[in-house]
Amino acid sequence: MDIQDQMNSRTVRHGRFWSACLITVYLIFSVGQVHAAADSVSSGTYKKLTAIQEQIAANQLNEATKALAELYAEVEADSIDAALVLQMQGYTEMGKNDYPKAIAYLRKSLDLNRLPESIKYSVGYMVAQLYAAQGQFNEALTFAKEWFSTLENPTPDQSIFMANIFAQTKNYLDAVPYASAAINKSESPKESWFQLLIACYFEVKNYKGAESTLKRAISLWPEKPSYWEQLASVYITRGDELKGLATLQLAWKSGVLDKESSIRSMIQLAITEGIPEHGARLLAAAIDKEALPKNEKYLDLLANAWVAAKESSQAITAFEQLATVTGSGNPYVRIANLYLEKAQWEKAEEAVRSALSKDVDKPGNVWVSLGIALTEQTKFSDGMKAFRNAIAYDYAERRAKSWLKYAEDLKRQHNWVNQNS
Repeated sequence: MDIQDQMNSRTVRHGRFWSACLITVYLIFSVGQVHAAADSVSSGTYKKLTAIQEQIAANQLNEATKALAELYAEVEADSIDAALVLQMQGYTEMGKNDYPKAIAYLRKSLDLNRLPESIKYSVGYMVAQLYAAQGQFNEALTFAKEWFSTLENPTPDQSIFMANIFAQTKNYLDAVPYASAAINKSESPKESWFQLLIACYFEVKNYKGAESTLKRAISLWPEKPSYWEQLASVYITRGDELKGLATLQLAWKSGVLDKESSIRSMIQLAITEGIPEHGARLLAAAIDKEALPKNEKYLDLLANAWVAAKESSQAITAFEQLATVTGSGNPYVRIANLYLEKAQWEKAEEAVRSALSKDVDKPGNVWVSLGIALTEQTKFSDGMKAFRNAIAYDYAERRAKSWLKYAEDLKRQHNWVNQNS
């Protein structure tokens, strides 16, 4: 799941939870709201609204809907009575989970501009949440902004609601202060709040902010590998690869890093940062712990890491394991090359013959290697035969002919020395 999906999922879950509680919560609020407006609402309307509230509380929503429609027909248009009836109609439709109709009633109530200020902004917040629950975040933002501006001391939940709306409308920079406020004001901030803030920091490329927030998240949820991985990515993005590697290593040593791709990234980072021996030891340990499979991909990576570290004996062992796993002769070719570099001709010959007994990618080059190993052991006839075998392959012909001439010259020199010694 990517960053945007995480934010979408989080907001939808919030909306669904909230919608399940709407009718109960707003029944309680609306009683107080009617009382607050009692000085200006007509006594007849007030009594009927109170009775209708009791119907709604008893889940008699159809009866309440009918009663409200009749009451709306009785009240004076463009009055506070009409506004309160429309408001109650909106709440009733919420109880039926008919959000579009609920929004229509509540917006119509607001448009009359007759509601007391306290009621007006709470209704606006309700409209914003209804829009958010339906994924209509631009519409939600319009109402949420006005509502939030009236709050003297917003709660963390109210701040995170605003952060979510801004994030959903891709106003990530605007979302940051709201998410930060929610986290900083809460004694026990939710993990999803941190995830939202981190996502926004990444979106606006504020890696310093992301680093700080990720460190806080790690202190609260050290067992979550994603925070360690994201922190490492922050360091790498900022050009501090070694710090990124150290972060991944700390997570690895703590037993947190368990995802194959993350362990592989840690190892490859060590290799590319010029410490292949360290990467090889990490990889060997991961294979031993069965955190990574002992397969062709990782054995090949291990062998090449040892080669880069100039640890030929460990590289040879890894190539031998690779040959066993794959059944290919190519790992023996690599082993032969390592022995040739060290002038260990007999071992090189043995490795090359093992390679030729199996399938190899470029047999012409392998015959050249065999010829070199044999020639250096003064096995000139066999060596020249190997070079002639190599000449049959176009890609190896020039090199094989050069070595063949060298072998012929060396044989003549060797024979002359023997004859004149």
